[in-house]
Amino acid sequence: MTDHFTPPKYDIEWIDKAVVVRITGDIDAARAPVAQQPLLGLLDKRPERIIVNFDGVAYMDSAGLASFVKLLSRTKKQGVDLRLVALSDMLKSLFEITRLDTMFNIYDTEEAALE
Repeated sequence: MTDHFTPPKYDIEWIDKAVVVRITGDIDAARAPVAQQPLLGLLDKRPERIIVNFDGVAYMDSAGLASFVKLLSRTKKQGVDLRLVALSDMLKSLFEITRLDTMFNIYDTEEAALE
């Protein structure tokens, strides 16, 4: 049985002035408030770019999506380029249905996002 309150895990790697964040775990209403804190905390370190890799995320609901809209707002205010990569078909659909795919920079791979 899955623990619905365990926040996702983050693997964080700095590549030059960009930070790559690989997320593992679901991002839903129970986890979203805690899950966004490590990402918002990265802004204090002043990266030029934050790349969020969703390869390990099987599920995200509207609360999870809202946490990334908040992150996008904060990154824009600070002049940080936010890029999302490796979205599953389900996640791509979620971004497309909400038309957020037009607001976020979405890439297929980390390599493409790093260019």
